[in-house]
Amino acid sequence: MPVPEIPVELLAQIISAAWHMRLSPQELITLIQSSALVNSTWADTFDLISSRDVYIPSAAFCDDFIRRLRTPPPALVHPEPLTTRFRNLFLGRPAKSSPRRRSANNSCQSITIQIPNLDVHPPHNRPMRLPMGSVLDDLLEQLDVHSLAPNLRRLSIEYVDAGFDDVFGRVGLAALPEQVTHLDVSYVYSSTMPPWLAGALQDKQARRKQFKWRAESVMRLSVFGASEKTVADLVLCCPNVRDVERL
Repeated sequence: MPVPEIPVELLAQIISAAWHMRLSPQELITLIQSSALVNSTWADTFDLISSRDVYIPSAAFCDDFIRRLRTPPPALVHPEPLTTRFRNLFLGRPAKSSPRRRSANNSCQSITIQIPNLDVHPPHNRPMRLPMGSVLDDLLEQLDVHSLAPNLRRLSIEYVDAGFDDVFGRVGLAALPEQVTHLDVSYVYSSTMPPWLAGALQDKQARRKQFKWRAESVMRLSVFGASEKTVADLVLCCPNVRDVERL
């Protein structure tokens, strides 16, 4: 007896829930690689979701993402009406438009990047090791220079085991595309970070006098795990913000 196929509506919910979980970079890479191996319906549904809400787990993935943004999709010989494409998708029928034909540039609405500190206990006066911070800078520069991702609305930056100063010196944010209206900055800690140290980092944070970027397009600001002082400084960097959420 053949195994019944999962309805595509349910499949989309399952994939979306997995994709938006708080996963490590390696877990994200595993999910991305394995999703292409299940079947064509799973791969196409995964592509719809992951192309809309993009996660950047590594420098190599970022390079590939930029390449896909700059690559125009090939024209369909017999274009399928949009309503038919989605009806076929949700009926579980093979879609005539494959992921290779989808425009990654037009699909992208949000980008999330995790910036882990690779040295939780650095020697005194040695800067944090944040290589993914440079990846963020390069990504934003490419988006700005080549006018990519016109439908991008939200940028989420998640720091892991890091202090609060890096975001203010992150020069790439000076090139934040003007279509981005929601900036999300969060600070989380791994099991290797003692809880008292995380609290001490917040207590020691002082107001800043200089900033290396301003984001005038940002209307909504969400901040998780930071002190009121950090939130206040981020508001100064986003002078037109109307909605501030501190979690």
